Amino acid sequence: MKNFIIIIFSLFFLTTIKASEVTIIDLHNKPIDQAILDVLNADTESTDELAEEIYLEDINTELFSNNEVLLELEALILLNDNSQIEEIVTLPDFWEKTEKEDLIFLLKNIGSIKSINLRNELLEILNINSKPPQNLNKSEFENLIVTNLIKFGNRKKAYEIIQSLDNNDNHEYINYYSNFELNYLFATYNLSEACEFRDEIKANNLIPENNFLLKVDIFCLFLKEKLDEANLLNTLLEESETIKDEYFQKIYNNLIYSKNDDIEFSNIRFDQNSIFLYSAMHRVGNIPLSFKFLDIDPSNLSMPIILSSSTDISLRLMAAHEAYNKELLSTESLSALYQTVDFSYEELSNPSIFVKELNGTVEIGMAYYYQLANIQLLPITRLEAVLEFWKFAEKNHLKLISYDLSRKILDSIEPSNELSEYGPEIAKAYIYNNDIKSAEKWLLFTENFNTGENNLNRLQSTKLLYHLFNAHNIKTFNEALSESFQNIELGFFTDNQEDATRKEILFTIYSVLNEKNKNPFIVNKNLIDPRLMPSGYIINKIRENIKKENHAELLITIIVSLNEKKWIEVHPEHLRLILVGLKEYKNQQILINIILEILQESKII
Repeated sequence: MKNFIIIIFSLFFLTTIKASEVTIIDLHNKPIDQAILDVLNADTESTDELAEEIYLEDINTELFSNNEVLLELEALILLNDNSQIEEIVTLPDFWEKTEKEDLIFLLKNIGSIKSINLRNELLEILNINSKPPQNLNKSEFENLIVTNLIKFGNRKKAYEIIQSLDNNDNHEYINYYSNFELNYLFATYNLSEACEFRDEIKANNLIPENNFLLKVDIFCLFLKEKLDEANLLNTLLEESETIKDEYFQKIYNNLIYSKNDDIEFSNIRFDQNSIFLYSAMHRVGNIPLSFKFLDIDPSNLSMPIILSSSTDISLRLMAAHEAYNKELLSTESLSALYQTVDFSYEELSNPSIFVKELNGTVEIGMAYYYQLANIQLLPITRLEAVLEFWKFAEKNHLKLISYDLSRKILDSIEPSNELSEYGPEIAKAYIYNNDIKSAEKWLLFTENFNTGENNLNRLQSTKLLYHLFNAHNIKTFNEALSESFQNIELGFFTDNQEDATRKEILFTIYSVLNEKNKNPFIVNKNLIDPRLMPSGYIINKIRENIKKENHAELLITIIVSLNEKKWIEVHPEHLRLILVGLKEYKNQQILINIILEILQESKII
C-alpha cells in the first residue's frame, strides 16, 4: 500500500446534540494526526475556535490538491446529525386518532419524497413520545416507528430509539433490532463497538439472517488479527452457505492479501442485508467503493463513500451532494472536498476549453467552478466566476449549494456601479444564506443605481423572496405575499407555458391564503389538464383528516398523495387541497416552508 499522509481536519459546528465518541481502528497503521485527538478532548468552545483556525489557515493551501485527503471529521458529523431527537415534543394524543390498518397502508405506500420540508416533518413526527394509534400495542408501534425511520433515512434516530427501549417488551423484534444496531455501528465506522456488541448478543441465541452474524464474527476476528480463527470460520461459512455471498468472499480475500482492487457488484452475488458490513470492510482495506452503494442506500451510505479516499472522486462528490441536501454534511466539509480535486494550472487558466471537456460530469464541474472562483484576484473577476458557478449549479439543480459555498467570496466584494446589475442575484444568495443585512445592502444599492427592465423584474423577484424570509408568522407572511402578489403580475410574466404554470401556482396559493379577496391572477382557459389527481380514496382521506384534525395521518396522506411528484407536476386542485390541509396542520409553520419551497421550485423567487 502506498504511504501517504492522511490530513484530518477536525471541525465541530454549532449543534444542539453533543457529539458522540468515535472509535477508529487503524488496522494498517495509517498515521493519524494528533490534532483530532486534541480536539476530541477539548471543551466545546475551544473546539469551535480551533476548528475555525485550522480551516481559515489551511483552506486555500496546497494540501487540498491531494486527492488522498481523508475527511475523518465527518464520522463525527454522521453521529452528530440534526435529527433533533432530544428536542421533539409530541402531544400525547398525536397518533391516537389514526387506525392501525390505515397507518400501515399509508406508510407502506410512501416512495421517494421530493419535498425536503415534508420529509423533515415526517421524520420529526416519527417518534414514540405519544400514545400508539388505535389497535396498535406499544411494541408494535415502536417497531413501526423504527422501521420507517430506517426506510426514510434517519438511522441515527432509529438507533437512539432502540437504545431507549426495554428489551423485555420487544422479544418479537429483538433479532431485527440487534441486526440493525450492528449495521448502524458498521455504517458509522464504530468497529470496536460493533464487535463488542456482537459478543454481547451471542447469549441471546439470535437466528442469523443469511449467515450475517457469522460474517460479522469473521470480520471481527480479522480486525483482532486472529487470522487462523477467521479463516477457519470462513471455511465453515463457505461450506454452510446454500446461497454463496461472493461479494463478501471477494472483499475478505482482498483484506487477507492486503490488496485494494476495485470490486464491482455486476456479475457478483451479494447480500443486500450485509451492505453496511461491506462498506466497513472496504474502508478498512482502503478498497474503492462503487456507485452501487449509493444506489442501494443514498441516505445512509453517502458518508462511508465520502470518507473513502480510494473511491473515485466523482462518486465521493455525488455522495457529498446527497449528504449535504440531507443536512449530514457541513458546508465547510463540502468545500474541503471540492478543494481535493486536482486541476492543473492550464485547466484553471482556460475555463472555456476545460468546460467543453467535462462531458456532463456535474460533480467535477462544481468543484472546478468553485476553485476557479476562489483563485480570482479582482472583485469583478471573482464575481464573474461566482456567477458562472451559480449558472452551472442552477442548470444541474445544485444552486443552493453554490450560494452557500460562495459566502466568503461575496463578503469580499463591495457594491459598485459596475456591479449593480448583479445586485438582485447577490442579494438572493445572501437571503438564502440568512444574511438579511447584506441582502438589504445590495437591494438598496441596486434600486438606486440600476433601472433596466430586465433588472427590475429580477429585483422584484428578489424583493419578494426578501419579504417572505423576513416574515415571522403566518399573518406577516401572508401580508408580505399578498402585497407582492398585487404588483407581481405587471411585466413579470410572458405568454410561454412555464409562466402559465407559474401564474396557476400563484392563483392557487392566493386562493388559499386570501379566499375572501379577489384573485389578481388569471388561469388560462383549458378544457383538459394532463396532470393526474390522486385516487378518490386518498382525496377523501385528506378531507376527512382535515375535518377530524388528525394531523399525523393528514401529513402522511398528503405525502402519499404526491406519489413522488415535484410541486410543479401537481394538479392545481390537488395542490389547493394540500395547502388547505397544511393551513390547519399544527402551528402552520410548515405551510410557510412549503409555499417557499413551491415558489423556489417554480422559479418565481
